[in-house]
Amino acid sequence: MLSIGVLYSFLLYTVNFSKSDNIKNINSNCYGEIAVNSELNDVHRELPKSSLDIKFIEWFVGLCEAESNFLIRTRKNEKEEVSGFEFVFRITLHKDDREVLEYIKNILKCGRLNSERDVIVFTVSQLNEIERVIIPIFDKFTLNTTKHLDYLDFKNAFFIFKNRKSSELVVHELYSNIIRIKEGMNSKRVVFDLPKDHIINITGNYLVGFLEGDGTFYLSKHDMSIHFSLVTTTINKNFLLKIREFLLNLLDEYSYLLGSTTKLINILDKKSNNDRRAVSLLDITQIDFVYNILIPYLESLEFRTKKYKDFLDFKTLVMLIFQGKHLTDNGKELMIKLSNTMNDNRLSTNPSPKILDTNTQFELDLLIKSAPLISIDSEGRAMIISENKYIRSTYVIKVYFLNGTVSYFTSGTSCAKSLHVSNDTITKRLNDGKPVKNKEGLVVAQSIQRIKAYSSFNVNF
Repeated sequence: MLSIGVLYSFLLYTVNFSKSDNIKNINSNCYGEIAVNSELNDVHRELPKSSLDIKFIEWFVGLCEAESNFLIRTRKNEKEEVSGFEFVFRITLHKDDREVLEYIKNILKCGRLNSERDVIVFTVSQLNEIERVIIPIFDKFTLNTTKHLDYLDFKNAFFIFKNRKSSELVVHELYSNIIRIKEGMNSKRVVFDLPKDHIINITGNYLVGFLEGDGTFYLSKHDMSIHFSLVTTTINKNFLLKIREFLLNLLDEYSYLLGSTTKLINILDKKSNNDRRAVSLLDITQIDFVYNILIPYLESLEFRTKKYKDFLDFKTLVMLIFQGKHLTDNGKELMIKLSNTMNDNRLSTNPSPKILDTNTQFELDLLIKSAPLISIDSEGRAMIISENKYIRSTYVIKVYFLNGTVSYFTSGTSCAKSLHVSNDTITKRLNDGKPVKNKEGLVVAQSIQRIKAYSSFNVNF
């Protein structure tokens, strides 16, 4: 097969589009012109000449990772014999996100929209549009999960069918090959080995696209903890590990030490029900990390779906918990009411949608404006102001040895064990700054110090 270097030009492109209040910064702009070479097989293919903002493409691929399908449908004649095939790329979203799919359609300049009950489907099935738009995007910006295998099979079958007139195979054999490929895709797939050269590549825009499809912001009411979660099939657990690695790289060196050795970003496996595939969940609940790192980072990126409304409410809940306002009965009640309006509860198709009434919104505004109930010191310790009581801490311990070297520990217990002293000794020396002595009275460390973690994200990331 012929390999051809293709020029991808990313030109300034803006769509004049009505912006709904549930979509943030819907217009896309590209900063200048970028040329990227890519090796593509079978045929010369380019991205649309109007071209695409790379930020949009990364977001688009992330959304497709969660919400798209590559389908091959058979066409049959009157004798129920296979007479041809239809190749279909689909993105399915809730009907409330119709404007997002219209936006995608306008940007890509292809496809059509159809309503199916509570959802809107963006479909590309014209052969020339698949070849001209869809294939170049996913050749250049590869999917990160095993959905990439469905794309590769889809592409392979597509060109078998497109080039059928020049094939040496008879029609029956050619169609049999396509059917065989079709029968091993999507829910029928049993082989999940990705190509050896496949690389999982996470970017911020991709991450937002994926979480707008398979992510959740929510409040756990039984313990008033906030959760940021992403889900995928367990066969793609390595994908979540790469996202974990990506998020950890937002941290400074001390925060990274703490976050990488604790369950800051937890990944859990969940058992499957009935015949459904097992899933894995990435879950983040640590309030300092979410307030100081995750939310500012996500705010620097662009949401396009109704998920942005959930993000804004989540941001409010995080701020209230960070300030300790969940510790009062009134604060807890108002936060639960706000959380009840999020996610599926805000959908237009919900038979009993939850909306804050005027009085509740007024009380919530007063709560937001009220003084914090928790103070956080320079060492990362959070104290309930009225009780003068610490309720959590996020710091690493830096140990200065007599020979001028230093070491770091993520807990007082691990530090005490290394220095062969008691936990109580570590606490006292952290508070008074005196040299650390063992039971024999020998100095084992010149001093020890708390260093605050999760205070801000790496702006150079």
